[in-house]
Amino acid sequence: MFWQDTYELQTPSINLPPTMANSSNKPEKEGLNSIIEKTKNKFFRRSFRTKRGAIAAGIGIVQLGTGSIVNPHESRDSKAATPTSTSTSPAPSAKDLSTLTPINSPPHIATNSPVSGEMRLSNVPTSAKSSPISSQEKSLSSAPAATTPSVSAEAPTSTPDASTPAAPKTSTSATGTFFSKHRGKSTPAPAPEKQNCPKIFPDEVAPPLFTTQIPLRGNRIESTAQLAYTNLLLQRHSKLHPDEAEDVDKPLPLDPSQQALLDAILKEEEEITQIRYLATRVVEEFALDTLKTKETVSEVVLLGPALDLEYHRKLTNVLIGEFQKATLTDIGLLEGLVEMIECAGTGYLLADDLIKILVVLRKRLETTHQQSSKYPYHLVLALSRLLDVMVGSTVVGVSREEDHEPLQALLVGMMESDDIYLKHQAAYAFQALMHIPNDESMRDCVLRNATSIVQGVIGVASIVNLSFDGFAEGASKIHQAVVGAIEIADKVYSGAQAIRDGGQGLWASLKGGLKSRGRIVWYMALREAKEYIQRGHLDKFNDFVFEVFCSRSVEFQWGICLYLGEIAINPLWDLATRKHAVEFLGTIYRDPLFTPRNPDPTVYSWILNVLRQISELQDEDIATHANHDHSSNKNIASEAQQMLKNLASVGDPDRVTLYTETIEGDPNQFPIKIRLTPPSSFPLLTKVHKIPDVEYELNIVKKHRLEKTDNRLYIPPQAKPSLQSTDDDALFPLMQKALDFLEPSNEAEVLLLLGDSGAGKSTFNLQLERTLWQSYKKYGPIPLYINLPDIDKPDQDLIAKHLRKLNFKEPQILEMKLHRRFVVICDGYDESQLRINLHWTNKWNRSGQWKVKVVISCRGQYLGSDYRTRFQPQVDRYSIRNADTNGLLEEAAFAAFNMKQVEQYVEQYTKNPPDTHAGQMWTKDDYMDKLRKIPNLMDLVSNPFLLKLSLDALPEVVKSKSELSDIHITRVELYDKFVQQWLDINRRRLESNSLSSDELEALDDLQSAGFTQEGLDFQQRLAKAIFENQDGHPVVSYPPLVIRKSSTDTNNWKTEFFGTNVTSKLLREVSTITRTNHNYRFIHRSLLEYFYSRTFYDPSRHNPSPSEYEDEECPSEPLSTEELQSELGSRSIINEPSVMQFLAERVKLNSSFKDQLDAIINASKTDVKAGVAAANAITILIRAELQFNGADFRGIRIPGADLRGGEFDSADLEGADLTKVNLSKAWMRRANLSKAIMTDVEFGELPFLRAADKEGVHQLTWSFDGSLLVTLTGQGTVGTTVTVYDADTWQTVNSYPGRNSIATSPTSQELAVGQENFVVRLTDIRTGQARLDLFGHTSAVTCIAFSPSGKLIAVGSASEEIRVWSTVDGKSIHVLKGPSFPVRSLVFSPNNFQLVSCGTAGAPQVWDAQSGEKLRTLVGHTGAVESVAYSKDGRQVATAGVDKTVQLWDAGSGILSKTLSGHHNAVVGVAYSPDGKLLASCSSDNTIRLWNPSNGRARNTLFGHILEVRCIAFSPNDKYIVSGGLDGTIRLWGAGSGMIDAYPDNVAAKLVCIDVSPNGEHIVTGNSKGVGQLWTTSTGKQGVKLEEKGHTQEITEVAFSPCGQRIATASLDNTVRFWNALTGVAEPIVINQSRAITCLSFSPDGTQLATSGHDMIVRTWDTYTGKAVHVLEGHKGWVSKVPFSPRGHQIASCSDDGFVRVWDPKTGKELFNLVHDLDKVNQVMDDQVKIDQVIYDPISESLISVVLGERPFCWDSTSGARIEMDGVDANVTRCSFTPDGKIFAAACRDGVLRLWVRSSESGKWTNVLQTMIGASSWMKWTQGKRLNLITLDKTGNLCIWELKEENGVYSLQLDWCSGYEELSLVEANLEGIVGLSDANLQLMKQRSTIH
Repeated sequence: MFWQDTYELQTPSINLPPTMANSSNKPEKEGLNSIIEKTKNKFFRRSFRTKRGAIAAGIGIVQLGTGSIVNPHESRDSKAATPTSTSTSPAPSAKDLSTLTPINSPPHIATNSPVSGEMRLSNVPTSAKSSPISSQEKSLSSAPAATTPSVSAEAPTSTPDASTPAAPKTSTSATGTFFSKHRGKSTPAPAPEKQNCPKIFPDEVAPPLFTTQIPLRGNRIESTAQLAYTNLLLQRHSKLHPDEAEDVDKPLPLDPSQQALLDAILKEEEEITQIRYLATRVVEEFALDTLKTKETVSEVVLLGPALDLEYHRKLTNVLIGEFQKATLTDIGLLEGLVEMIECAGTGYLLADDLIKILVVLRKRLETTHQQSSKYPYHLVLALSRLLDVMVGSTVVGVSREEDHEPLQALLVGMMESDDIYLKHQAAYAFQALMHIPNDESMRDCVLRNATSIVQGVIGVASIVNLSFDGFAEGASKIHQAVVGAIEIADKVYSGAQAIRDGGQGLWASLKGGLKSRGRIVWYMALREAKEYIQRGHLDKFNDFVFEVFCSRSVEFQWGICLYLGEIAINPLWDLATRKHAVEFLGTIYRDPLFTPRNPDPTVYSWILNVLRQISELQDEDIATHANHDHSSNKNIASEAQQMLKNLASVGDPDRVTLYTETIEGDPNQFPIKIRLTPPSSFPLLTKVHKIPDVEYELNIVKKHRLEKTDNRLYIPPQAKPSLQSTDDDALFPLMQKALDFLEPSNEAEVLLLLGDSGAGKSTFNLQLERTLWQSYKKYGPIPLYINLPDIDKPDQDLIAKHLRKLNFKEPQILEMKLHRRFVVICDGYDESQLRINLHWTNKWNRSGQWKVKVVISCRGQYLGSDYRTRFQPQVDRYSIRNADTNGLLEEAAFAAFNMKQVEQYVEQYTKNPPDTHAGQMWTKDDYMDKLRKIPNLMDLVSNPFLLKLSLDALPEVVKSKSELSDIHITRVELYDKFVQQWLDINRRRLESNSLSSDELEALDDLQSAGFTQEGLDFQQRLAKAIFENQDGHPVVSYPPLVIRKSSTDTNNWKTEFFGTNVTSKLLREVSTITRTNHNYRFIHRSLLEYFYSRTFYDPSRHNPSPSEYEDEECPSEPLSTEELQSELGSRSIINEPSVMQFLAERVKLNSSFKDQLDAIINASKTDVKAGVAAANAITILIRAELQFNGADFRGIRIPGADLRGGEFDSADLEGADLTKVNLSKAWMRRANLSKAIMTDVEFGELPFLRAADKEGVHQLTWSFDGSLLVTLTGQGTVGTTVTVYDADTWQTVNSYPGRNSIATSPTSQELAVGQENFVVRLTDIRTGQARLDLFGHTSAVTCIAFSPSGKLIAVGSASEEIRVWSTVDGKSIHVLKGPSFPVRSLVFSPNNFQLVSCGTAGAPQVWDAQSGEKLRTLVGHTGAVESVAYSKDGRQVATAGVDKTVQLWDAGSGILSKTLSGHHNAVVGVAYSPDGKLLASCSSDNTIRLWNPSNGRARNTLFGHILEVRCIAFSPNDKYIVSGGLDGTIRLWGAGSGMIDAYPDNVAAKLVCIDVSPNGEHIVTGNSKGVGQLWTTSTGKQGVKLEEKGHTQEITEVAFSPCGQRIATASLDNTVRFWNALTGVAEPIVINQSRAITCLSFSPDGTQLATSGHDMIVRTWDTYTGKAVHVLEGHKGWVSKVPFSPRGHQIASCSDDGFVRVWDPKTGKELFNLVHDLDKVNQVMDDQVKIDQVIYDPISESLISVVLGERPFCWDSTSGARIEMDGVDANVTRCSFTPDGKIFAAACRDGVLRLWVRSSESGKWTNVLQTMIGASSWMKWTQGKRLNLITLDKTGNLCIWELKEENGVYSLQLDWCSGYEELSLVEANLEGIVGLSDANLQLMKQRSTIH
């Protein structure tokens, strides 16, 4: 019967009565409905999780009448199945159906990849590496027996008759050994009667193995067969796996002599390396061979089982490519390709590879199946083997329309062929194809097959726990169910997949079943039989063949005969086994157990043809199998011949006739199985042996390089992830990072090392090269240190050019190019002035090109922010890496030397001091003493090169200096000292040398002219010539005369420096110049830049020191302003950062140089030609941190100048030429820009949008196509208005009500909006018209997220509840509950499978979006988590926390990978760019930060918001970054390189508090790293630091004592420390408390100090003893301020508890408290007022208290009564009185500063000024000759403002600041500006307005 061998369906087995088994008999409607209803009710009440094998979705094996189900497509995620036995029992009625216990399927075959649409190959072994059967049988023995009765719709009682076979035993091997585990069990399925099976194969035997003689150690390998065998032995024996049971992983059995040979090889690592290398060389040679013959294919495929993953992949891809290119079917290539696939190990094959081959075979079949059967037979046989591998490897994603169905149709056609051999092979391939899922969606599959499966759907749904809800979408396509008879034999429900633990929906269940029509049991049985053979379990194979219930199947018998024929013809099996195979064939031919009721004569014909092929075997067919009996073929041929004779008379007359016809007919043209004929010669290996040797030359290079790098002063450097990372971040050893990068397991190809000039890049690179040469082993990777400036055109053939310099010959170079690996260390990328990607232009790691790992070093200043494309590798087609190239580039940045490294360096330095220190024997302690005592010197020497210069120069610097603290030295001064000493020591060396008369005469002339100055001038002229003639390329090539004569280059300028002139020769010898062959260069790039900077400023010509030019003529006068202008006007140096830095330091050292630059800028007002010089000059001054506040720059010409971060407050730039000037983050408040030329000016940002008045922006999102921007705005903390903008015009499209949260659909123009009463409404974005309301939440909606498919929507609430709905019909899918409440953010994974939530309590949760189960918790943040985002590739999750960090998580494992620090306040939002290359975060610190998510590197910080930034998003087209803040602005930033390059970002310690000395001359600040700093008020110059023996955490407040001699600092480390205000030395008094101290103040007489903080207690202390005086208790919240009254008779304290308390400092008693009117203030949180500040009025001593964002409260300090500040009506955040009390200043939330002046008569306050200065957190006044306001804004920027008054008009002008990083154009005059783009004009107008 048909159903005996079929498993088309996946449904519980039901014994049906004849009325239902016969399609012509249909039951009555009522009867069937009754059965369905009863069984459905029972199944619906039953939890499918209670049984391990519960009915589930998928494709499985059904034995009707047994209740046994096998699911060969069980998901990889399924847990191991617990087998359940079955036995025969009377069939119960339908009501007993719930007792069925289906058997769970083996877990090895998976269906779809977890990622939608992705094709994936699981790590399950193929049939060649299956899990051992023995282990599964052990697990079976412990499985409890279970009785599974069969079921009948009419509940008849029956007993199986003799024809009913036993149920086969099942197993769960990797190829589906279902059948063996049920062997011997009772089952009603028809099969042969149980008898004693013939034991033809009595025992297990060793699996077949190709062997040869093992070579003697050191001997030449003579054949590829020997090479393959030896490599396989090394693979198996070098690393044993005793715990693994698989035969394929066990060491191979060897006799003692062979084992001894192998042991000798295993002892020599170099020998092992050589043998493995030889195998890879054969593969390389085959890849290069243009003519791939069958012989070379056969040869190289021998190596397949012994190749590692990379070379197996490469060889497979070469074969694929060649087969694709072949115009005719190349059987040899086809055979080789299939054998490579079959021998592939776990993970060796990609799904794309297999599908690619499948497509090629399909196309070949389409063109050849109409021809003779020969080629189609070979193709179908190859196809069968390929499909077997695909089934075992769980390939998914085959295109149904393009490949699956066309191939299916082809095979069906061949199954109708008259050629019985082709027919049966096509049937096998067809069955294999049926087990491979295609890419058809569940819904499409259901709808396509709806009419044919509806009955099966009803039947399945009625007996399993499935819901009909999923059918709603397709209801119109499915005909009304016909409840008549069900033709189970033909249609058998074709589509239910057994629901595994965790379960899938009905749609998923149907998908596999609908496409499973026609799957036959014999296919899986044959796969199991083949596995037994492969493992040598022939005894089990013997039993299986006779006992399996499908043994009478024609196809099964054909397959078994084929396997037996393969055993018989394979000489790798022993002779006895081969004879047993022949005997087995005869047994099948004549044994009644195999005789079906209706025998198929083709089986007999096939057996005879197999025996006939065996009988014709020839010994020479296997002549190359050295270790096998070559005569065994003759013996087995004789055995087959005898068997044929014995079968001549077997059977009835018809069979005898068939025998005669077959034997006398033409021989079968088809081989038993396609196998490559072993090669008789080895041409590839022969070519490899002729390779030129390179190891001898490499040893010479190794010796030379080790000698050259010996005795170098080297201290192992530390590194950080990026240049922007601080040295306080987690550092790591750079050498270890480099070695980890070079590990073979690391897929990265480029390591980029970034560092400042002199950071030690070259020193490290040389040490890395030395380390690699020391560990070099023969045939290993070759290290090459390449100084890029030494190579002409390094963008092409770089390695070959370098090897030629090392004297390698061209054949050797070609050999290494094709077959060796390199570690290329490229030094000096910046010095070569390169802008190209060396990896791309040199085509590294592509087919046939150099195989390299590259270390490239470069100065960070040389690169812009978007530099990664210069170093990002490309992926080769043979690469096993993911197509995403982000992981191929790694970065590291040199960290500054720490104190320990400095000491180590000094210690090594003193062991071998330079000649310049002759007679000065300093010890390590001497040097360290000077380094510590000279101010700021330790900051310089953290750079290794500057440390070297410092140590060289120190003896001269401190000569005759008695007070080291008076010495000040800069970087440029160190270079000055170094080059002078260099010239001095080399002059003395030159004088001691034996010189010719001409040289002596030249030396005398030099000394007469001033030797030192001549040496400096020579190098200065050379540097200038290099920049003018070579654009700064540091290497000057001056070849020998004969080469120069043949060159078109006249070398005129080079001759001056490198010609034969005696004077030039002497100056070269004493200069800081080195030579390699005919290439000259300065010993360090920075020296070239230093000498070039001297072109513009020669220090020896400015104030020369007589001691430096003793016995020499003093140098000439410095350059005049006109000469300097000429030099600066010769070329732009704006893009030479090091030159700029040297000149900027000169400006700081010499005011006359500054004056000259100022004069050049002013000269440009009238001199049209002065533009370049003026642009250079002003850029130098900007880099010198000079400020141009109030400057008169009317009419200046500075085109192209770089004014980033410049300060031009109140500057007059009327009519200035600012063409192409970079004004990013420039401070131009109140600047006059009228009539300025501003064509192509850069601002680094775009115009912003503004929300409605007083409304903050709480959320924003883009429509799916990026055409619309949607915002949610509102006052306070709740969003109430939805506004829609057109993204092209930025005009408002519509606005309508909304509440709390919004989200846009990723697939349609639909918006989800929170509503009142906890409802979520789905609306049209443009119109706001509602489509669907979602009900269910019982608290306020807080966040919304659509799934990427748009079919689901998740909504979080203020409780712990998350609800998931269908967006189609609004039905509730899941209700998720967790500890993270209220829920703040939700996001689906890109594949729709997971959902991540976060909230204010608990860690982020990861949920299974399909089942609703919680998968994991992301534990890492130390507080609430505000936002969560998924990377676009689904591999990474980012979370934003109130702990000021962004954390990056591995999405698959939930492991924390990186923590990004930089924000100074809570991070409230994160978003990934569409291309995944950027991560943006926004924060309560008012900033947006951009990060590289792959390495955690900070990219930029964007300023502009003046209040908290609440939300951030990238546009879908990656064109914009948009941010929204509580300041009501929606800011747009270009997402391109211009925005990224806006300003270099530095994650520095933030200033958090300030105070001013009593005399106003100094300021003290405290920062977030616990360091105090003194500043000079008038100049902004930094003084001493308060850090030694200081705080360990953030300083929260600083205060000068009333006398100005002492400073007190409070910190989060629970201490108060005292410092000497003059020296910065810490005093011994330390006040310790149990919790953080946040505020302090001195009493007016300086004897007491008041403190408080997180312990909520105010304390007073004796400032001289540190002892406590009073403890003032009463507050119930953190205390923020504790000022003394001006007379010292009171202390006022304000707190988060909403109270201001006033205390008597003498008695410690509370005098009164001030209660704020809650009805008139903004309640910040939890209905509780937080008092942010309290101060005393210097005149009236009244109290002023500040509640954030409200009008100040004024109180009578005697009575506590509320009084009014008449005229003060602003809502403020911080306030301050001038010392005389006449002016009151208040900072407002909008960044505006307001000033009021008090009337001396009436006391009324009059508002006199309001101006934008930014949101301030601290304000102090100084009053002397000038009235200055000192502010500290929320970004940590310290500013000094001068208040001016003229005729009653007040103005505020910036004096200096510590570094604004924000574009400001507030109150700027923009009238008549020329050349501005519309966008820039709009931006400037916005920035010029006070909001």
